[in-house]
Amino acid sequence: ARRKYASDSAEPTDKKLSFNRVNITDLEAEDSKYNKLIKFLREELEKEQTQKFVIFAYFRGTLKYLERRLKTEGISTGLIMGDMGDRKWEVVQEFRQEEGPSVLLSSEVGSEGIDLQHCRFLVNYDLPWNPMRVEQRIGRLDRLNQQADRISIVNFSLKDTIEEEILERLYKRIQIFEE
Repeated sequence: ARRKYASDSAEPTDKKLSFNRVNITDLEAEDSKYNKLIKFLREELEKEQTQKFVIFAYFRGTLKYLERRLKTEGISTGLIMGDMGDRKWEVVQEFRQEEGPSVLLSSEVGSEGIDLQHCRFLVNYDLPWNPMRVEQRIGRLDRLNQQADRISIVNFSLKDTIEEEILERLYKRIQIFEE
């Protein structure tokens, strides 16, 4: 099978740009953010096989990437994002079932109007700029009738990136409310 390269789909231009060929398979193997996520999921599922996780990401491409990679790893997933119509509710209902998917991947569409109090893990794979959006995400799990004594919120950010800056600002804003 032919390996895919990031430069394979590049359109020719008049500009003299030089692209190094990047092997997508190698790039995925080195995806430290994903590798931390899969390690976390495996550790928690090893403790309790019926555990449920909601993973929020901002970009559709990220959600589809996570769905593909997690399924390859043998982790069952459901995916909700905009323009799904009633299918969104079917996916949420499947996720609520004990035998349903372990992971619900969601865009911002899942941060409002969905009750997920049967789940105790929320993962912010991408952090939104607005801290109120993070609060809305948390509100999907932190509700009346939450079944767990404690919920866990996991925020992923890469060191020395805008994500790290967003996370630091988020923590500072939360401290303001706590004071």
